[in-house]
Amino acid sequence: MILLAGTEKSGKSYEAAAFSGSNLIGRTFWIELGEGEGHHYGSVPGARYELVRHDGSFRDILDAVRWAAWQPRGEDGKPNAIVLDSASILWELLGDEQAIIARRRAAKRAAQNKLPASTDPTDYTITSDQWNVAKRRWGMIIDALRHHDGPVIMCARMDEVTIFDAAGQPTKERTWKIQAEKKLPFEVTGTIQLRGYRRAFLTGMRSLRLNVAPDQTVPYPGFSLDKLMRDLGLDELTAAERTYVAPRPEAYIAEHDAELERLATQHSHTREARRQASKGQLPDEEEVAQAIRRASESNGNQRQALLQVRTRYGASILAQLAINTPWGRMNANVAIDKALEGVAPSGQSTPPGSSTPSPPSGPTPTPAVQGPPVPPTPTAAPEPEPEPGDEPEPGYEPDPEYTPDPDYDPEYEQQPNPPSPAAESMPTAPDDQSEDSAPFSNLRLARHTVKMEASERAAENMRAEVQLQALMVGVPTLDFVAPFLPSGGTSVKQIQCGSRLQDFIRENRPQVVKAFIEMGLPKAAEQYAKFGARVPSPGINKFLKELGVS
Repeated sequence: MILLAGTEKSGKSYEAAAFSGSNLIGRTFWIELGEGEGHHYGSVPGARYELVRHDGSFRDILDAVRWAAWQPRGEDGKPNAIVLDSASILWELLGDEQAIIARRRAAKRAAQNKLPASTDPTDYTITSDQWNVAKRRWGMIIDALRHHDGPVIMCARMDEVTIFDAAGQPTKERTWKIQAEKKLPFEVTGTIQLRGYRRAFLTGMRSLRLNVAPDQTVPYPGFSLDKLMRDLGLDELTAAERTYVAPRPEAYIAEHDAELERLATQHSHTREARRQASKGQLPDEEEVAQAIRRASESNGNQRQALLQVRTRYGASILAQLAINTPWGRMNANVAIDKALEGVAPSGQSTPPGSSTPSPPSGPTPTPAVQGPPVPPTPTAAPEPEPEPGDEPEPGYEPDPEYTPDPDYDPEYEQQPNPPSPAAESMPTAPDDQSEDSAPFSNLRLARHTVKMEASERAAENMRAEVQLQALMVGVPTLDFVAPFLPSGGTSVKQIQCGSRLQDFIRENRPQVVKAFIEMGLPKAAEQYAKFGARVPSPGINKFLKELGVS
C-alpha cells in the first residue's frame, strides 16, 4: 500500500494512471472520490484502468473497495492494482458526516431550551466520540484495502504549513502536512511526496530492498510508480497471493465467556465441597493426593496448577485431609505449600541439584468447618513468615484512569456508619456465619490515609472489592484469592495487587451482579454494574457503606 501525497497539480493522478499500463500488474480498479477527472486520465499513454462506480456514500464506497479487493487475478497470475483517488476527499466525507450529526444535536438542544436555532453553518462542535466514529469508518476502508493481494495506490493532497511553538505562536519553520487521517502514513508500506511537478521524495518505506526510515527524506529522481515497484522487488515476486489476517476482537467474547463459565464451575464445586464437609463428608484422600501430584508434574505453569487445586477444594477442607507425600504424611494444604516451595518464580519446578525446599512457612491453617480429626503430621511446626506490608507486588502499575474517591473524608472513616436500608433488607449470611450476623459484617472498608500514595489506595480498594466478591459467590476469601497469595499466605493483606488481580476482579463482576439480583437486591446490582471494567474502582468504599459495611 503506497501513499502518493502531493501538492496541487503535482502529477499524482497522472502517475497512478501511467502505472496502470505497467506489465507488472493485471487489471487496475480506479475508485474516484470527488475529483471528477477519472475519465480524463484514460488518454495517458499506456493507461488501462477500470472506473469502479459508486453513489458517493460511505457505504457504497466501502462496497466498491471490497469488490475491487476481492477480484481474482487473471490467467497470467499478475496481481491487480487499486487506485483510491483521493484519500483526502474520503477523510473530508467522514468529517462532513459527523458535522451533520453535530448540527442536528445543536438544533435539538436549542429546541429543548426553547431557543432559536443558529443560522451560522459553522456554529457546532464535533465531539471526541464523533471523531472516534469517523476513525472507525476510516479503518474499515483501510482494512478492506489490506485484504487486497496487489499494489494499492492512495492519492492524497499535501500542503506546506507553518509550525507553531508551544505557546501557539507561529514560527519561521515550515513542514509538509498530508490532508488525511493523521495515522495514514503509519498504515501504508511507504510514502512518496510530490513537492512539485514530478519532484519526488521518499519519506519512510518498509522494505528490505528500499529501506527509508520515517524520519528520513530521500530524493527519488526519475520517479514513476513502475520504477518504484521494481525497486521494491515486485517484478521478482512469485505468483503466490499475499495473505492478510485481520484482527478479530470479537473472538474475545468467546474467550471471556469461557473464563466466566470456568470460574462459575470452580466456585460451584468449592461451595458443594464445603456443604459436604459440613456433613462430615470430605473428599477422597487419594483423589486429592493425585490432583496435587498431577499439578506438580504438569508441563505448564505448575504454580498456577497447584493454586487451582487449592481453590477447587478449599484451603479449609484440604487442611482436614492427611495424605501421603514425598515429604511424609501431612495435611493436603501444607502439602501444596511444600510443592509451591519447589516451584521457580517462572512457574516450573526447580532444576535437579538445587537446594532442597525448606519446610513450609506458616502454621497449619485452622479448619473453618468441623470434620474428622487429622492425624498429627511428622514435620515440626515451622516458624511463621513475616507478614508482608501493603505494598503492591513489583512491577504493579495502577490503572492510569484511577483517581482518588472525590467523596473521601479522612475523618469520616472514624465515625460510625448509619444503618443502611439495603443492609437491613439483606437475607441471612452463608453457612459459615451465625444466623444473627449481617451478611456483610465480615467485610471491611478500604483503609485510606492522607499520606497514602495513589498506588497504595488503589491496592486497598482492590483488596476490599475482592473480599466482597468472595462473599457474593459463596467462597471463603482465602480460597477465592489463593492464586494471588504467596506460599503459606494467611492474610488478605498479603494479596498481591497486580494486573492479574485486576483482570480477576473484572471477570467476576458479572457473577457478583447476578448474585445481588438473586439476593433480592436489584439496586445494589445496578450500582455495582456501573463499575464496568474500571479496576480499581474509586467508589468501592461508598458502595460498601451503602451495604452497611463499617
